[in-house]
Amino acid sequence: MSHIIELPELLANQIAAGEVIERPASVVKELLENAIDAKASQITITIEEAGLKTIEITDDGEGIAPDEVALALRRHATSKIKSQADLFRIRTLGFRGEALPSIASVSQITIRTARKGLSHGLELISRGGKIDSQKTISRPVGTQIIVEDLFFNTPARLKYVKSQQAELAHIIDVVNRLSLAHPEIAFHLINEGRELMHTAGTGNLRQAISGVYGIASAKKMVEISAQDLDFQVSGYVSLPELTRANRNYISIFINGRYIKNFLLNRAILEGYGSKLMVGRFPLVVISIEIDPYLADVNVHPTKQEVRLSKEKELMALIRKAIEDALGQQDLIPDALENLAKSSTRVKPKTEQMTLPLRQTNLYYDTVRQDFYVKPETVAEAIKPLEEEQKEEQPRAIKFAQRPTQVVEDMEHPALTQQELAKLVDRLEGEESSTFPELDYFGQMHGTYLFAQGKNGLYIIDQHAAQERVKYEYYREKIGQVDASAQQLLVPYMFEFPQNDALLLSQRMDALRQVGVNLEEYGSNQFILREHPIWMKEDEIESGIYEMCDMLLLTNQVSIKQYRAELAIMMSCKRSIKANHALDDYSARDLLRQLASCQNPYNCPHGRPVLVHFSKSDMEKMFRRIQENHSSLRELGKY
Repeated sequence: MSHIIELPELLANQIAAGEVIERPASVVKELLENAIDAKASQITITIEEAGLKTIEITDDGEGIAPDEVALALRRHATSKIKSQADLFRIRTLGFRGEALPSIASVSQITIRTARKGLSHGLELISRGGKIDSQKTISRPVGTQIIVEDLFFNTPARLKYVKSQQAELAHIIDVVNRLSLAHPEIAFHLINEGRELMHTAGTGNLRQAISGVYGIASAKKMVEISAQDLDFQVSGYVSLPELTRANRNYISIFINGRYIKNFLLNRAILEGYGSKLMVGRFPLVVISIEIDPYLADVNVHPTKQEVRLSKEKELMALIRKAIEDALGQQDLIPDALENLAKSSTRVKPKTEQMTLPLRQTNLYYDTVRQDFYVKPETVAEAIKPLEEEQKEEQPRAIKFAQRPTQVVEDMEHPALTQQELAKLVDRLEGEESSTFPELDYFGQMHGTYLFAQGKNGLYIIDQHAAQERVKYEYYREKIGQVDASAQQLLVPYMFEFPQNDALLLSQRMDALRQVGVNLEEYGSNQFILREHPIWMKEDEIESGIYEMCDMLLLTNQVSIKQYRAELAIMMSCKRSIKANHALDDYSARDLLRQLASCQNPYNCPHGRPVLVHFSKSDMEKMFRRIQENHSSLRELGKY
């Protein structure tokens, strides 16, 4: 009996499904790529139970000929390549011929399709890879594919599926990426009968970015463009003031395909130079047009890993494009906006808090300190945005936007989650200590303070000092969470991409533990009607965003660790940086606050706050500690 046998096609398809179909989002990705390859201009995605029950993709593309529908469910059957030479000049998103048979082998799939010029279409139903029925139907040109009971015959795979909210977030991420890669296509995402996303499909990339990340973020992104003989690079990158805590907001597309490439990510960050704070990453959407001969996409079944020829030349082109684009921008924050944020709001009466914001599209402009009506559509909102860029003078009326801070923080590197946990434990074990009485007398390079004490000279790192002061303030205030809150006359609105909004809605308890009560407001927005007393007025918006970033980044974290990490992060962000001159009063006040700290000797990250030169040290440096002076005559020199 032969030990080597040819596997049945159904079993081979299930093995392939293990590589191609990892989760419901993989099904959505593969079917959307097929719809894009079919030249669809409108695509509707309908989801139930995060895709495990139903995934329905409907497009107005070219459709499939009735006599080829069954063939499409055969492994390695494809219309994308016909010869070995085609494998090296792939311009379509799909080409392997594995997606449909892999999906069909682990689900029930219904395909309804019709091609232009034919009198009828076809409906095919398959379960577990076996065709149950085929019949002639009448339907519009295009294709509708319904995937039901995903992984019904591979229960082991279901064990690795996460919560429905997490799986839905992955689906939204796939749709977001493809909508950014193909702004000429209108994407419509519906979950459980509720619309989560709708792009216009006008071909305007900035408009697509607004649909995914929000108008305020699109406003803070600048266009880049560069080309050489091999590559054409275009897209948008955020100003250094608009950053996030992870790389998930960097999207790179090659010939319309979303890819992951460490070296290109590095080129993007190098394009920013020192303009980005350590541990922060920009929002980036970059499209690269390349000769297919220079890119090998046949590396991995998911087709996200691509081998590139002339990769160094492409890195240099991207780096230069970002440098040039940012070099033309005024990176100084808007002073009027900062003044508006620092203005004092009057505590409202109870009856003043009943603004019917849920029933209106009324919003508040923090620059003008006045109300404005939010545009009904993204297209309506983005039009004045584009006109504003053409004007030499900025417009007086601006959309309310997320306040951020431009800093160049090279004070300490980003810490891993493990390191943060150790840091938290060390900080909690701190003991009170005495501090010398200091007399301030000067500053050097806007970075170091000089003071003298009974035991000699002290040099203080002003950033580390204020970081320690603020850390102990935030640690105490965040740890004393109670019901005390200051109501806001004008609520704050916070906007996130749909997938982040879903994850945040699951983790609201962590925010409530520190006194922050965000309410869901719309599909991807939250509203804040009151703020905790410990949070200063001018820190509300940026502080809330930072808390949300931390929740998204750390995923699972104890409240104790969350509060400690939050205190560390906020103390660093709110502290004075290098090259910042302090007047005598401010410097002395900082030293006074430092002296009252529980541990005034180290910043929360462990760096020293001050160094000490004793009188003896000073005498050694100037060689004052030696034998008594004697004349040269006495020493016998002449």
